[in-house]
Amino acid sequence: MTQTGYSLKELSNENIKSLLGVEIGCSLKDVVSNPELLIKMGFEFAIVYKYDSVLSDRIENIKIDCDSIIEGRFFNEKAEIRIFCDGESLSGSIFCEKENSKTIERYLLLYPRNGEKSGYAEKLKVKKYIFYDDDKQAFISYVKPSKLIFKE
Repeated sequence: MTQTGYSLKELSNENIKSLLGVEIGCSLKDVVSNPELLIKMGFEFAIVYKYDSVLSDRIENIKIDCDSIIEGRFFNEKAEIRIFCDGESLSGSIFCEKENSKTIERYLLLYPRNGEKSGYAEKLKVKKYIFYDDDKQAFISYVKPSKLIFKE
């Protein structure tokens, strides 16, 4: 079977170190609620699904309360951390694109969620990763956000 153009692993301190090269000594809850640490790992943007709202912005502009998160995606052009709230615990995955990845890029229009701000994300760049099965049939094996594009 053909190799995929990315690594996808369970979110853990060890996998963050092996895929992103950043050593952290704290819990996943502390990682998610610390914008400086997410930025240190190279992430630029976030989409956070909460019980009462959806946030999509640059990481430094989002205040993250882990008690109200349903799902969160922290990403840049090549990597993503995806977290899920499962009761009182967080779990998730970490994704890193490899050099030889085959992708299709698309732009999606976003509804203006933070209309009171002067600049809000109006588009989302999404990458779809192509994989080939044993019969050499192509299919989309992973879809990830890669960039928020803001209205000036």
